[in-house]
Amino acid sequence: MSPVIHPTAIVEKDATLSEDVKVWHFAHVRKGAVLGPSVSIGKDVYVDADVTIGEGSRIQNGVNIYKGVEIARWCFIGPGVIFTNDLHPRVGRKDWTITSTALEDGCSLGAGAIIRCGVRIGAFALVGAGAIVTRDIPPFCLATGVPAELTDRICACGDTKLPLISWIGDMIKPCCHKNLLAPVLMQAQSIIKGLVKANAVSA
Repeated sequence: MSPVIHPTAIVEKDATLSEDVKVWHFAHVRKGAVLGPSVSIGKDVYVDADVTIGEGSRIQNGVNIYKGVEIARWCFIGPGVIFTNDLHPRVGRKDWTITSTALEDGCSLGAGAIIRCGVRIGAFALVGAGAIVTRDIPPFCLATGVPAELTDRICACGDTKLPLISWIGDMIKPCCHKNLLAPVLMQAQSIIKGLVKANAVSA
């Protein structure tokens, strides 16, 4: 399916929109941005120049995605999530360096979360609403609070919480088979397989 762009949205020349992308009311997608298949950009979302958003990711209303934020496949970014890209913001500096932030496959950020630049949100991790993330969140972990702290392991679909000491290979539960689309479930299984192998090598 061709991309759907609301009449009030601005999509600059040289932005790349894949099939079945949706860009809703008053959103702004800058030049050089790349939106993968089935990406959804909500109302009042700003996608900066050269940002890449992976297949199936959903950006809810009122989010600014600045250059340096890397979003993988099937990520969920809740309404009002805040990203940054400068560790030393000052007006009047002669130059500055972009500090990147990475969101891995399948991770989710709850409404109003604040993500300090320079962190990595692991695959299928879940950040609670209103959390302030100042350090990396490992894959398949739940982080909440101010500042965000790890509280539990979380299964691939997000329905089942497990103790933090749980084995990474146990993150696919019956609810995941019920709730996840086949490609997302397969990717979660592939990531877990890789993590288990890496842990075995390092042990």
